[in-house]
Amino acid sequence: MTIQKLPMLLILSATVLSMTGCTDRIGMAEQALKDIRNQPAQPIEPPPKAELVEDFVYSASAQRSPFLPPSLVNVQGPTTSIDGVRPDILRVKDPLEQYELSQLVFRGVVISPEGQQYALVQRPDGSVASVKVGDYLGLNDGRIVEITPTQINLIEILPDSRAGFVEKPQSLVSPIS
Repeated sequence: MTIQKLPMLLILSATVLSMTGCTDRIGMAEQALKDIRNQPAQPIEPPPKAELVEDFVYSASAQRSPFLPPSLVNVQGPTTSIDGVRPDILRVKDPLEQYELSQLVFRGVVISPEGQQYALVQRPDGSVASVKVGDYLGLNDGRIVEITPTQINLIEILPDSRAGFVEKPQSLVSPIS
């Protein structure tokens, strides 16, 4: 053999040996998979038994909610439907009742010369309307119960699958508090 053919022969033999090693490893993996498939199936443990948990009775439902401002507590009354809690379908709707509360923006408070307090509410089109306590806002018969310098507090009448309708407090807060 010549010296020039020796490197070529080494490269060729290394390639053949490496390919032979691959086929052996693939054959070994295939044999291991066949062995696993031929083993009998192992039994599965049954799931743990579910424990019964006692029901929790919430006893503070008749007390004032800590999430309501004290000014709304007396106005709100019970949160469950009573025979009289229903939207008045015969009442003429106020102009701001055609918008969702999220579309309206509370812009501030104005006091008339007679001392009447009015809140300024911006509509989605940019125009501003004035409202007072007793007026309605939003799609859910939201009656205004209080106007403060930073927010308008109202009570909405919402449908409830269990009791027909319920009164829920809602606020329209000034973006600049």
